[in-house]
Amino acid sequence: MSMRQLLSRLLPLSLVGALAGCTAVPPTVENNPALEFVEIEGYRFHVKTFGNPQAPPVIVVHGGPGGDSNYLYALQGLARDYRVIFYDQRGTGLSPRVEAHALTLQSSLVDLHQIVQHYSGQGRVRLIGHSWGAMLVLGYLGQHPERVSHAVAVEPGILNPTSAKAFVSRLKASQSWSDALPLLGAIALTPFVASQDGHERFDFVMTRLMNRAKPGGPYQCADQRMPPNAFVRAGYAAFSNMLKPVMSDPAVFTTDLTQNIAAYSGQLLMLSSECSFIGYAYQQTFHLPLLPAQTVHLEAKAMGHNMLTLNSEWSNGVLSKFFGR
Repeated sequence: MSMRQLLSRLLPLSLVGALAGCTAVPPTVENNPALEFVEIEGYRFHVKTFGNPQAPPVIVVHGGPGGDSNYLYALQGLARDYRVIFYDQRGTGLSPRVEAHALTLQSSLVDLHQIVQHYSGQGRVRLIGHSWGAMLVLGYLGQHPERVSHAVAVEPGILNPTSAKAFVSRLKASQSWSDALPLLGAIALTPFVASQDGHERFDFVMTRLMNRAKPGGPYQCADQRMPPNAFVRAGYAAFSNMLKPVMSDPAVFTTDLTQNIAAYSGQLLMLSSECSFIGYAYQQTFHLPLLPAQTVHLEAKAMGHNMLTLNSEWSNGVLSKFFGR
């Protein structure tokens, strides 16, 4: 008898129903055919597209690793002039789960290239990357500089071994023992998480942690917090395989994501916030010197790391102006 079955026998049915409701994890496109997807080389990426299919494409690359694109849908305001494409990265969000060995930084860059090719053909695209997504966008510019006309990088956490050490050190310094309490509560609910693909329970815990909506530092300004349920379904395996080892030992991050980025001749905008621990000063010190000379670095005053979500009107305006250059 499973732990879930045992608890179902011991607890009142009304309580069991309530717990099952609050622990529901949405299925991926593998188990929900109603979801929009694009199939590339046998893998179905969950996508959401807005705007005229004939308009110039803008591809949005979400944070993580292990996040999903739902929290960035506020950028659909760009659909007045562009076709805006949001995709859940491999093994994350509502895209199907895969074996951990398939989830690497390099495979994420390969997937981004496939998405670019699918939506742009032989033309160039505009890219927006947030956090981990900004890391991917900047890495992509060095690998495929000819495929992008405009790129936006919003507070990448790590671009090389030096910033890996700084990122981990600053993040750990901002944490306290109380940050682990929500983790314990989420773990206690996992027996009630139904499973189809075998990843739901770990994903449930990570999604709950990402949706804590903690106001203030280290990411937001003191009076700012993310909206409830901003993230639909996290991908724990992606986080565990790509970032968790770096958090334990930043020396394992040996990649230089700015390699060959000088070959990129298109427009490049870096957006950094005033409040985030990896905001304007951090980017100015560790990352801006690595980027091409045409890079414009703009500080988002009185904003935090999630400016694209919490300050969407400002963000859409800045991005529209930049893309129109």
